Amino acid sequence: MDYAETQWHNACAPSVRYPAGIQQLYGDYIMGLANEVTLQGLPAGSGQLCDTCVELSANGKSLVAHVVTFGQETGPNDIDVSPQIDNALDAAAGRTATWRFVTCPTIDPIVYTFDGRQWSNIWFFRVWVRNARVPVAKVEYRLGTGSWATPDWQGDGAWQASGADFSGGFSLRVTSIDGQALEDAIPGLGTFDPNAGIRSHGNFQ
Repeated sequence: MDYAETQWHNACAPSVRYPAGIQQLYGDYIMGLANEVTLQGLPAGSGQLCDTCVELSANGKSLVAHVVTFGQETGPNDIDVSPQIDNALDAAAGRTATWRFVTCPTIDPIVYTFDGRQWSNIWFFRVWVRNARVPVAKVEYRLGTGSWATPDWQGDGAWQASGADFSGGFSLRVTSIDGQALEDAIPGLGTFDPNAGIRSHGNFQ
């Protein structure tokens, strides 16, 4: 597996693949989980473990990888890994490595990337929450000082909202699985590069 999607599409990516900026943040250690895997009630098979971090160990070596895809595996604990992981661990890591979920070691903020396929439609957005140190359990949005609303969850790791005019900007609030919350102001749709996205003012602890 790889960012170029040489064999398969990465299920946590939009149709145009992972944005270049996120590829740079994550590096080449990327992997996929079996649909059956869950973490605190969040199932991999519905995309809710996209962009989480996993520590893999084999042959006395360890590294941290980002989850960028999911799908049907031979067994519930089987994984797919990039060639760079196999090389780093001196193993066929997808078959022999042990693994566990960990807090992502990033020092960079969360990044919100958007689906640019309907970027001219100011009444609709799809957003991915990338580079979170802790998995995201909930996303909310609001216009101005209005009430918070919950966008619809999508199977590719995105959250989707529609039916409001987002051209003047809006707020996003993301909550982690351990209850931490961050709120950010997002500029109006169509005023920034959806693939580059918007960097948060911070990250979870």
